[in-house]
Amino acid sequence: MRKLAGNLFLVASLSVGILLNGGLSGQMSSASAQQIPEAKVAIVNVAGVMAKSRVWKEAKAKIEGQVGAVRSQVEADRAVLKTEADELKRQQAILAPEVFQQKVAALQQKQRNLQIELQKANRKLNEVLAELRGKLSELIIKTAAVVAQERKLNIGVDRSNVLFFDDGMDISDEVLKRFDASDAKIE
Repeated sequence: MRKLAGNLFLVASLSVGILLNGGLSGQMSSASAQQIPEAKVAIVNVAGVMAKSRVWKEAKAKIEGQVGAVRSQVEADRAVLKTEADELKRQQAILAPEVFQQKVAALQQKQRNLQIELQKANRKLNEVLAELRGKLSELIIKTAAVVAQERKLNIGVDRSNVLFFDDGMDISDEVLKRFDASDAKIE
């Protein structure tokens, strides 16, 4: 009996608390509704805008040119090492075993050094690409903010973070058009 009375008291207390909070939150929400503007959301496919943008395509072409030059140099260095290895094989019969082993060790060191240089170049390329994507993202977001402001939209969301939305909320095409028309350049 005592347990039942305690439970009834708890339920009654919670009900009164909920009613009071409901009344207060009702008063607060009507006051807050006057201060907080209606949410009008813009969706922007930042990655899509970047991939289609003139600036990205120009930067990508420059980077691919530089990567091509590095690859050509690496292939030339590999060809030199292969020639040295072939020559060393031909000389193996006339060289003393210790001299041959020294030359093999030196050739292997050259190969490791070439591999290290290639890894450094790849790491640098990845850093440059990441920095480029970051800068372009910032510029695209600024452009999106201008478009959203003109359309009286007050919240911007990247398409990659949205599960579903009305296509009318997507301003990506306008952002791409404006971004391409801008004088944005990346060195």
